[in-house]
Amino acid sequence: MADPDELTLDLSGVLRPPADPYRPLDVRMLDEYDVPHPYLSSRGISEDVQRMFRTGYSPRHRAVTIPWFNADGTLGNVKYRSVTDKVFWYAKGGRPIREMVYGLHIVYERNIRRSVLVEAEIDAMWLWTAGVPAVAVGGSAFSEEKAELLRKSPIEELRVATDNDEAGAKLKAQVFEKMVGYCELFDVAIPSTYKDINEARSLEEVQRIVDAVRRVSLSPVKRKKSPSYLYQFSESKE
Repeated sequence: MADPDELTLDLSGVLRPPADPYRPLDVRMLDEYDVPHPYLSSRGISEDVQRMFRTGYSPRHRAVTIPWFNADGTLGNVKYRSVTDKVFWYAKGGRPIREMVYGLHIVYERNIRRSVLVEAEIDAMWLWTAGVPAVAVGGSAFSEEKAELLRKSPIEELRVATDNDEAGAKLKAQVFEKMVGYCELFDVAIPSTYKDINEARSLEEVQRIVDAVRRVSLSPVKRKKSPSYLYQFSESKE
Protein backbone atom coordinates (compact mmCIF):
# COMPACT_ATOMS: atom_id res chain seq x y z
CA MET A 1 0.00 0.00 0.00
CA ALA A 2 1.37 3.43 -0.93
CA ASP A 3 2.37 5.87 1.78
CA PRO A 4 -0.21 8.73 1.76
CA ASP A 5 2.56 11.22 2.55
CA GLU A 6 4.29 10.34 -0.70
CA LEU A 7 1.23 10.71 -2.93
CA THR A 8 0.91 13.75 -5.18
CA LEU A 9 -2.04 14.97 -7.18
CA ASP A 10 -1.34 16.02 -10.75
CA LEU A 11 -3.80 18.80 -11.68
CA SER A 12 -1.90 20.01 -14.71
CA GLY A 13 -4.40 18.54 -17.12
CA VAL A 14 -7.30 20.03 -15.17
CA LEU A 15 -6.05 23.55 -14.50
CA ARG A 16 -4.43 24.19 -17.86
CA PRO A 17 -6.76 26.15 -20.17
CA PRO A 18 -7.92 24.24 -23.24
CA ALA A 19 -5.76 24.57 -26.31
CA ASP A 20 -7.00 27.04 -28.90
CA PRO A 21 -7.77 25.05 -32.08
CA TYR A 22 -7.41 28.18 -34.20
CA ARG A 23 -3.81 29.26 -34.32
CA PRO A 24 -3.14 32.70 -35.78
CA LEU A 25 -2.43 32.77 -39.49
CA ASP A 26 1.05 33.73 -40.66
CA VAL A 27 0.85 37.51 -41.09
CA ARG A 28 3.50 37.25 -43.82
CA MET A 29 0.79 35.96 -46.14
CA LEU A 30 -0.39 39.57 -46.44
CA ASP A 31 2.86 40.51 -48.21
CA GLU A 32 1.57 38.73 -51.31
CA TYR A 33 -1.42 41.07 -51.35
CA ASP A 34 0.52 44.32 -51.05
CA VAL A 35 -0.82 45.39 -54.44
CA PRO A 36 -2.83 48.57 -55.10
CA HIS A 37 -6.40 48.37 -56.39
CA PRO A 38 -8.98 51.16 -56.72
CA TYR A 39 -11.94 49.23 -55.27
CA LEU A 40 -11.76 50.49 -51.69
CA SER A 41 -10.80 54.00 -52.78
CA SER A 42 -13.92 54.02 -54.96
CA ARG A 43 -15.94 53.32 -51.81
CA GLY A 44 -14.43 56.39 -50.18
CA ILE A 45 -11.88 54.62 -47.98
CA SER A 46 -8.74 56.74 -47.53
CA GLU A 47 -5.29 55.32 -48.25
CA ASP A 48 -4.28 55.91 -44.63
CA VAL A 49 -7.16 53.79 -43.37
CA GLN A 50 -6.41 51.08 -45.94
CA ARG A 51 -2.84 50.91 -44.66
CA MET A 52 -4.03 50.87 -41.05
CA PHE A 53 -6.18 47.80 -41.75
CA ARG A 54 -3.58 46.30 -44.12
CA THR A 55 -6.05 45.77 -46.94
CA GLY A 56 -4.71 44.71 -50.32
CA TYR A 57 -5.44 42.91 -53.55
CA SER A 58 -4.87 39.39 -54.80
CA PRO A 59 -4.34 39.32 -58.59
CA ARG A 60 -4.48 35.54 -58.45
CA HIS A 61 -7.98 35.61 -56.95
CA ARG A 62 -9.02 38.91 -58.54
CA ALA A 63 -10.22 39.93 -55.09
CA VAL A 64 -9.67 42.67 -52.55
CA THR A 65 -8.20 41.28 -49.33
CA ILE A 66 -9.52 42.44 -45.96
CA PRO A 67 -7.57 41.00 -43.00
CA TRP A 68 -9.36 40.26 -39.73
CA PHE A 69 -7.03 40.62 -36.75
CA ASN A 70 -7.55 39.11 -33.32
CA ALA A 71 -7.81 41.45 -30.35
CA ASP A 72 -4.10 40.90 -29.61
CA GLY A 73 -3.11 41.97 -33.12
CA THR A 74 -2.40 38.52 -34.53
CA LEU A 75 -3.95 37.56 -37.87
CA GLY A 76 -7.16 35.61 -37.41
CA ASN A 77 -8.57 35.44 -40.92
CA VAL A 78 -8.62 37.13 -44.33
CA LYS A 79 -11.73 38.00 -46.30
CA TYR A 80 -11.47 37.89 -50.09
CA ARG A 81 -13.97 40.10 -51.88
CA SER A 82 -14.19 39.62 -55.64
CA VAL A 83 -13.90 42.81 -57.70
CA THR A 84 -15.86 41.28 -60.58
CA ASP A 85 -19.00 40.32 -58.63
CA LYS A 86 -20.35 40.25 -55.07
CA VAL A 87 -18.83 36.89 -54.13
CA PHE A 88 -16.63 36.69 -51.03
CA TRP A 89 -14.87 33.96 -49.07
CA TYR A 90 -12.37 33.51 -46.24
CA ALA A 91 -8.88 32.09 -45.85
CA LYS A 92 -8.58 28.36 -45.23
CA GLY A 93 -7.76 27.54 -41.63
CA GLY A 94 -8.69 30.97 -40.31
CA ARG A 95 -10.65 31.68 -37.14
CA PRO A 96 -14.44 31.70 -37.70
CA ILE A 97 -15.72 35.24 -38.11
CA ARG A 98 -18.45 34.52 -35.54
CA GLU A 99 -15.65 34.56 -32.95
CA MET A 100 -14.18 37.89 -34.02
CA VAL A 101 -14.91 41.62 -34.11
CA TYR A 102 -13.38 43.57 -36.97
CA GLY A 103 -11.17 46.44 -35.84
CA LEU A 104 -11.01 45.38 -32.19
CA HIS A 105 -7.20 45.21 -32.27
CA ILE A 106 -7.10 48.96 -32.95
CA VAL A 107 -9.49 49.59 -30.06
CA TYR A 108 -6.94 47.94 -27.79
CA GLU A 109 -3.91 49.57 -29.43
CA ARG A 110 -5.39 53.06 -28.98
CA ASN A 111 -7.40 52.41 -25.82
CA ILE A 112 -10.56 53.62 -27.55
CA ARG A 113 -13.49 54.25 -25.20
CA ARG A 114 -16.15 55.30 -27.72
CA SER A 115 -16.87 53.34 -30.88
CA VAL A 116 -19.56 52.84 -33.49
CA LEU A 117 -20.67 49.29 -34.29
CA VAL A 118 -21.62 48.53 -37.89
CA GLU A 119 -22.21 45.44 -39.98
CA ALA A 120 -19.63 45.50 -42.78
CA GLU A 121 -15.88 46.04 -42.72
CA ILE A 122 -16.20 48.71 -45.42
CA ASP A 123 -18.67 50.61 -43.24
CA ALA A 124 -16.17 50.55 -40.37
CA MET A 125 -13.33 51.75 -42.61
CA TRP A 126 -15.55 54.51 -44.01
CA LEU A 127 -16.25 55.74 -40.49
CA TRP A 128 -12.53 55.67 -39.68
CA THR A 129 -11.97 57.75 -42.83
CA ALA A 130 -14.37 60.30 -41.30
CA GLY A 131 -12.35 60.22 -38.09
CA VAL A 132 -14.87 58.07 -36.21
CA PRO A 133 -13.59 54.91 -34.48
CA ALA A 134 -15.65 51.89 -35.49
CA VAL A 135 -15.84 48.12 -35.29
CA ALA A 136 -17.80 45.67 -37.44
CA VAL A 137 -19.46 42.32 -36.80
CA GLY A 138 -19.14 41.18 -40.42
CA GLY A 139 -22.79 40.31 -40.97
CA SER A 140 -26.25 40.53 -39.44
CA ALA A 141 -25.70 38.19 -36.48
CA PHE A 142 -24.28 39.08 -33.07
CA SER A 143 -22.93 35.95 -31.45
CA GLU A 144 -22.19 35.49 -27.77
CA GLU A 145 -18.49 35.28 -28.69
CA LYS A 146 -18.62 38.74 -30.29
CA ALA A 147 -20.52 40.14 -27.31
CA GLU A 148 -17.96 38.79 -24.86
CA LEU A 149 -15.09 40.29 -26.84
CA LEU A 150 -16.73 43.71 -26.68
CA ARG A 151 -17.57 43.34 -22.99
CA LYS A 152 -13.88 42.77 -22.21
CA SER A 153 -12.69 45.60 -24.44
CA PRO A 154 -11.89 49.21 -23.42
CA ILE A 155 -15.14 50.42 -25.05
CA GLU A 156 -17.36 52.27 -22.58
CA GLU A 157 -19.76 53.85 -25.09
CA LEU A 158 -21.13 51.87 -28.03
CA ARG A 159 -23.08 53.56 -30.81
CA VAL A 160 -24.99 51.10 -32.97
CA ALA A 161 -25.39 51.92 -36.67
CA THR A 162 -26.76 48.83 -38.38
CA ASP A 163 -28.19 48.69 -41.92
CA ASN A 164 -31.60 50.13 -42.73
CA ASP A 165 -33.40 46.83 -43.26
CA GLU A 166 -35.12 44.10 -41.25
CA ALA A 167 -31.89 42.19 -40.66
CA GLY A 168 -30.23 45.36 -39.42
CA ALA A 169 -33.08 46.02 -36.99
CA LYS A 170 -32.79 42.49 -35.58
CA LEU A 171 -29.02 42.87 -35.23
CA LYS A 172 -29.45 46.17 -33.39
CA ALA A 173 -31.86 44.53 -30.92
CA GLN A 174 -29.38 41.68 -30.34
CA VAL A 175 -26.57 44.12 -29.61
CA PHE A 176 -28.69 46.11 -27.18
CA GLU A 177 -29.83 43.00 -25.31
CA LYS A 178 -26.39 41.39 -25.03
CA MET A 179 -24.47 44.56 -24.19
CA VAL A 180 -26.86 46.10 -21.64
CA GLY A 181 -25.08 46.77 -18.38
CA TYR A 182 -21.60 46.51 -19.91
CA CYS A 183 -21.37 49.91 -21.58
CA GLU A 184 -23.47 52.93 -22.46
CA LEU A 185 -25.59 52.21 -25.52
CA PHE A 186 -26.73 54.66 -28.18
CA ASP A 187 -28.79 54.27 -31.33
CA VAL A 188 -27.53 55.83 -34.57
CA ALA A 189 -30.46 56.55 -36.88
CA ILE A 190 -29.23 56.35 -40.48
CA PRO A 191 -31.48 58.38 -42.81
CA SER A 192 -34.07 56.21 -44.56
CA THR A 193 -32.69 57.22 -47.96
CA TYR A 194 -29.51 55.27 -47.22
CA LYS A 195 -29.11 51.51 -46.88
CA ASP A 196 -26.07 51.87 -44.64
CA ILE A 197 -23.60 54.46 -43.39
CA ASN A 198 -21.30 54.02 -46.39
CA GLU A 199 -23.96 55.56 -48.65
CA ALA A 200 -23.54 58.90 -46.86
CA ARG A 201 -20.87 60.19 -49.22
CA SER A 202 -19.94 63.32 -47.30
CA LEU A 203 -17.58 62.95 -44.35
CA GLU A 204 -19.30 65.87 -42.68
CA GLU A 205 -22.68 64.15 -43.04
CA VAL A 206 -21.24 60.95 -41.56
CA GLN A 207 -20.10 62.88 -38.51
CA ARG A 208 -23.51 64.55 -38.16
CA ILE A 209 -25.32 61.20 -38.33
CA VAL A 210 -23.05 59.62 -35.74
CA ASP A 211 -23.36 62.61 -33.40
CA ALA A 212 -27.18 62.72 -33.59
CA VAL A 213 -27.64 59.66 -31.39
CA ARG A 214 -30.32 58.61 -28.94
CA ARG A 215 -29.50 57.07 -25.60
CA VAL A 216 -30.89 53.58 -25.18
CA SER A 217 -32.48 52.39 -21.94
CA LEU A 218 -33.55 48.80 -21.50
CA SER A 219 -36.09 47.23 -19.18
CA PRO A 220 -36.14 43.44 -18.61
CA VAL A 221 -39.21 41.52 -19.74
CA LYS A 222 -40.04 38.20 -18.10
CA ARG A 223 -40.05 35.28 -20.50
CA LYS A 224 -40.61 31.59 -19.75
CA LYS A 225 -37.70 30.37 -21.88
CA SER A 226 -35.18 33.19 -21.93
CA PRO A 227 -34.81 36.79 -20.71
CA SER A 228 -35.56 39.59 -23.11
CA TYR A 229 -35.62 43.38 -23.02
CA LEU A 230 -37.68 46.31 -24.19
CA TYR A 231 -35.65 49.35 -25.12
CA GLN A 232 -36.57 53.02 -25.26
CA PHE A 233 -34.79 56.07 -26.64
CA SER A 234 -34.14 59.48 -25.22
CA GLU A 235 -34.18 62.38 -27.64
CA SER A 236 -30.45 63.04 -27.50
CA LYS A 237 -27.16 61.81 -26.15
CA GLU A 238 -27.35 64.08 -23.12
